[in-house]
Amino acid sequence: MSNASGEKLISIQDALNFVRTDSRIVISMAGAEPQEFLSNIQERCQDLTNVTVHCANPSKQYPCFTDQSLKGRIALEVMFLTSAVRNFHGNDMVYYVPQHLSQWAENIFLRGEVDIFWGSCTPPDARGFVSLGPGACYEPEVLRRAKKVILEVNPQMPMTYGSTHVPLSWVDHLIETNHPLPTLEVSEADPDDRTIARLVASLVPLHATVQFGIGGIPNALADALSGMKDLGIHTEMINDAMMDLYRRGVISGRYKTIWPGKIVGAFVYGSKELYNFIDNNPLIELQPASVVNDPYRIGRNYKMTSINTAVELDLTGQICSESVGHRELSGVGGASETHIGAQRSAGGRGIIAIKSVTKTGKSKIVFELTPGAKVSISRNDVDTVVTEYGIAELKGCSVAQRVKELIKIAHPSFREELSLQARSVNYL
Repeated sequence: MSNASGEKLISIQDALNFVRTDSRIVISMAGAEPQEFLSNIQERCQDLTNVTVHCANPSKQYPCFTDQSLKGRIALEVMFLTSAVRNFHGNDMVYYVPQHLSQWAENIFLRGEVDIFWGSCTPPDARGFVSLGPGACYEPEVLRRAKKVILEVNPQMPMTYGSTHVPLSWVDHLIETNHPLPTLEVSEADPDDRTIARLVASLVPLHATVQFGIGGIPNALADALSGMKDLGIHTEMINDAMMDLYRRGVISGRYKTIWPGKIVGAFVYGSKELYNFIDNNPLIELQPASVVNDPYRIGRNYKMTSINTAVELDLTGQICSESVGHRELSGVGGASETHIGAQRSAGGRGIIAIKSVTKTGKSKIVFELTPGAKVSISRNDVDTVVTEYGIAELKGCSVAQRVKELIKIAHPSFREELSLQARSVNYL
């Protein structure tokens, strides 16, 4: 490192001493999560109280999430629950914060000042800049306004373009690390996933800009869309499927109306191969979620097509994508923003792609949502729903029309029961 950056180098122990009782700390997320901080903060908090850590989608069960002796000492406010930590929600340590993805940064500051932003970065370049790597979701905005900035320098971090470049003068302290980045396992697509992906692909128009998330159905889209040309990407999360589509010649961004020629996202999360792909790649443009997930900006993309999945939906079109009844499962993320934003676009569409039944054989199209289920997308905003049994276009339809369309694409074993339930309350 240069002399300027060397002067900022401190040990993890010295850095943790800046954490004090009543501290509010924001850490970077996903592939950029600060692993030294998460692996060691529980030791520092043994002597403190009322420390709040704001984080998103933790990749594993770090000790700070599992150590029961930390109750009353640390509050972990999670903006998106993952399988690693969702079972700890509600134990007086882990708390889910419901909010749209675009609001994450601003809502943190609504509750007061941030004492420390703690993130990850590349080694400094010759011009005195570091890159925040795969994370621009809220990190650049919080970093600029935090009282103190501490970054873990990781030579395995990819250098990215957009809002992720930070001058060293904005950084108070650096910690030397060398860790593989957290990765996201690619879900294998099953035959139903592939059927749904083909139906979704039939709705994607020529030269569209698309957004989709993770899971078996989105991953199957890489095959289903492989025959198309000149699609664009404007998405909250850049994943492996999008890399595959680019390599197949499907993605060019030529016809995009904002950031033409760029794959635009708020963060990147996936395989080591994906991180290598984005490294020093001017094709990738990372901007904060307040920009990328703004429904008005999303709507400026011509033929914007948003593809999300869900946990369940009722016969009138209410979509739950974040809980199983009262049990918090994940978070709303950008589901509502991208679904609504796409419909503002000329020729755009918001698509909910969902299997007709759960792994245990229960219908995902239900007469009424499971008690406690959280409505992620209201029935007033729902557009198109796709299952392996077909396509239901609900926008502008009456309740009776929606019920009929959704029963058509429900699993055949549940159609008669759904029809009887709908008639019992005069939906039909």
